[in-house]
Amino acid sequence: MSVFANDYSSMTLKGCDASILLDHEGSEKTSNASKSLRGFEEIDDIKAEIEKKCPKTVSCDDILTAVARDATVLAGGPYWMIPYGRKDGRVSVANEAAIVPKGSKSVTKLIEFFQSKGLNVIDLVVLSGAHTIGRATCESVQHRLYDYKGTKKPDPSLDPKYLNYLRRKCRWAFENVYLDGETPDTFDTQYYHNIKKNMGLLSTDQLLYSDSRTKPIANGLSFESSLFKNQFGVSMVKLSSILDYTSQENGEIRVDCNLC
Repeated sequence: MSVFANDYSSMTLKGCDASILLDHEGSEKTSNASKSLRGFEEIDDIKAEIEKKCPKTVSCDDILTAVARDATVLAGGPYWMIPYGRKDGRVSVANEAAIVPKGSKSVTKLIEFFQSKGLNVIDLVVLSGAHTIGRATCESVQHRLYDYKGTKKPDPSLDPKYLNYLRRKCRWAFENVYLDGETPDTFDTQYYHNIKKNMGLLSTDQLLYSDSRTKPIANGLSFESSLFKNQFGVSMVKLSSILDYTSQENGEIRVDCNLC
């Protein structure tokens, strides 16, 4: 999973409750929007080890949030303190996964969505920087390569060499492609340098550098690695604190992260 995807359930209706981990017919995990997510087996392994030492004590949601942080650190990113104590939700519905913004949304729609979750435009630009690692499905970018806005032509904002690279990588919709084609395994500011060079993979990535509300932030972060990393930790704490209180009141600490 990408770091952003690791805290994926924060952005759904129910907030951060590990609903993405539930494995049943019609769950969020079965949604088309979840196809690029990976690492579920690792979460299961971690949960099994914790249950041996501390049975029915640590929620799958807290594990998921800690994994997002620790994976970031291993990739060269920042460490941040996590507010533990969340419960696991009992409900997971596939169509709620569609609420998470897709790669074709406008900046206005992104800002409005983030504001609805208590996040601001700085959080939007900083958390988008998580795309410095991870992958996306080629399906999410093919419209930019072959039929941008119904023109039967590629997105004119794409760097020509990057366009050719993506066309070679994305012959099939089910293939995966790195969100950051330059340093895909390192948590750094390369994402912001990419969008400055018209090498943002998703439309939502590239648009951050063409909108007057987000461009100055993205440009500033490209030069300030320490600022990006520090603010990323702050924004991730805000993201992981998005909770639906009904879900928490009726929640549980799962023994098996796949099952209620």
